[in-house]
Amino acid sequence: MAGTPPAALIIDDDRDLLLLVRRTLEFTAGWEVRTASTGASGIELAKTMRPQIILVDLMMPEMDGYEVCRRLKADAATAGIPVVFLTARRDLDERRLADAGAAGVVFKPFQPETLAQQVRELCR
Repeated sequence: MAGTPPAALIIDDDRDLLLLVRRTLEFTAGWEVRTASTGASGIELAKTMRPQIILVDLMMPEMDGYEVCRRLKADAATAGIPVVFLTARRDLDERRLADAGAAGVVFKPFQPETLAQQVRELCR
């Protein structure tokens, strides 16, 4: 549908970060954004929402970002959606990122004014 804003799903257990990323993408780029605070709820929402991109925190309780990404990539309904990790960790294992199927990484703290551009580039 022409004119429909792109949709993003953010999965993070940090409510303040969820709000910041959501507002940044909505107000600076006009994205439609939904959020989930756990990996399991994010996976279920991704199946029904079918966003253009999923941003997932790497370090979460119960199910970390790697496992969320692996499960999304293993499901035919969500396998084609790019998954981008949000993390403050700079010492990431490139092989582990690739094995999980991640499209890329956005490092925290990020610049709100450049986040939408980073996300657009990772959608390609």
